[in-house]
Amino acid sequence: MYPNIYYIKNKDFSKETLYQLTDVLAKHREEIIKFRDTKNEKSKKIEILVKDDFEKLGFLHSVTNDTYPLFKKGSLFEVDFYHPQHKIAIEIEKSNLYSKVWLALYKELESKEIKHGIIMVPSIKYSKSKVENTFQLTYQRIISNSVNLLKNIDSLIIIGY
Repeated sequence: MYPNIYYIKNKDFSKETLYQLTDVLAKHREEIIKFRDTKNEKSKKIEILVKDDFEKLGFLHSVTNDTYPLFKKGSLFEVDFYHPQHKIAIEIEKSNLYSKVWLALYKELESKEIKHGIIMVPSIKYSKSKVENTFQLTYQRIISNSVNLLKNIDSLIIIGY
């Protein structure tokens, strides 16, 4: 199944919205996998690839406090996509997954405007001479290390692209 999905926490997250998001990813599957599997590509290319489709679903792209007040005044945080009506934030990560995923989670927890967080990571990552199941590692790290952090968010979903 593409893409892969793990629910870390799920309270009132719209299945229809999740299906719409995964349909967009499936539509662009070949290009996304090409970016995913190419060394030194940035997640920004995936953002640009899905931007028009996500915007049609009501998501704003590259959201800072200048475009929508998600964080305290003066914060320089940004989320890749945000849906104001449904209060969903999406972060797409590709490299430095250990630190980037924790930063994505922190940003989603820091905002009182975000009720549902989605973190998208590669399903697999080629690392030197081995292949890592980064999607499963991300899920395991968060589920094992963030139980108390998740009290302030209604839903957290990991999508492996």
